[in-house]
Amino acid sequence: MATRSRRSAAALLVAMDGSENALRALKLALAWARQRDQAIHIVHVQPRIKSSRLMPRSLIEEHYERQSQAAFKPARELVKRTGVTAVFDDCLGDPAATLAAYAKKYHCEQIVLGNRGHGAIATLFLGSVAMKVLHLADVPVTLVK
Repeated sequence: MATRSRRSAAALLVAMDGSENALRALKLALAWARQRDQAIHIVHVQPRIKSSRLMPRSLIEEHYERQSQAAFKPARELVKRTGVTAVFDDCLGDPAATLAAYAKKYHCEQIVLGNRGHGAIATLFLGSVAMKVLHLADVPVTLVK
């Protein structure tokens, strides 16, 4: 259900995991996008899971789909209310490297993300994905608390 932008301004990339911090980042990006007449790319990145006899590929695919839907649901509702053109994309891989590569591939002018994501591990490392994105990205990165 991606809507590709035909606007001339470079798009913003927003990392989305469904967390409150990610939703605050999206709200900020939507406000900027409205002011600048820009599109946004809302990207959900999940680490790859290896299949095995105990974990068949079909079960993994279902898991990816459920996680993407859960992460995108509140984002879709916010976007719908604003009228901003948005591309929703789910990716697999290392979150920081994938976000930096995505921004480069789609010529995004800025990455906006929450400083912490979901999960106990993310909390323990206090924004380790955000720190990696800062180091890997070729464009400005805005961290939202």
